[in-house]
This record gives sequence, C-alpha cells and structure tokens, in this order.
Amino acid sequence: MANINLDETKILLRQVWAFMLIGLYGIGGFQEHAVNLQAEALPAAESILPDVAKVLFFGLLFVSFLIDIVEMREDKDKAYQFLFLSLVVGGMSATISAMQYQAIMWFAANV
Repeated sequence: MANINLDETKILLRQVWAFMLIGLYGIGGFQEHAVNLQAEALPAAESILPDVAKVLFFGLLFVSFLIDIVEMREDKDKAYQFLFLSLVVGGMSATISAMQYQAIMWFAANV
C-alpha cells in the first residue's frame, strides 16, 4: 500500500514540475514579446512578468526538492538529480524561450 502511494506521489510531483516548467517557458516567451513591443516605440508599461517568472522558478526548485526527497526514500544514489536539472533547465528557460520566440517570428515573417 505504501509503495502505491509513493508511486502516485512521484507521478503527481513530476506533473506539477512539468506544468511549472511549461509555465516558466511561456512567461519567457511573453517577456520577449513585451521587449519587442517596447522596441517598436510603444509606451513602456511596468510588467509583472519578471516577478511571476521568479515565483515559478523558485516554485520549480521547491517541487524538485520534494521530488528528490521522495526519490531518496527509494534510492540514495538519486539524491538531488531533479534539483540540479531544475537549476539548469529553469535557469536557461528565459534564454531558450526568447530564442524560440525569435525563430518563430522570423519564420512567420519569411513565409
């Protein structure tokens, strides 16, 4: 019974982690869109997107820490794998999503 609950917990935490990572990448795309709009001489409005991105990033780290705790109950060799993955992938999310946004805009303008 406890093993079933542990598996369900791992699945739930990984789903929450994936959802937060998708949200973080989405916020990065919206930030790049806002930067492009400001570059076209539209009035610069104060954006809450950087604050939302920070909350999602630290939430992602917290969820990855919880995943690591659950993983360590089964195998101590799996310690802090998700936390390291979250630091790398979450830290690069703004750069990657900005490059994806620029590629999509370039493709849309040239097709």
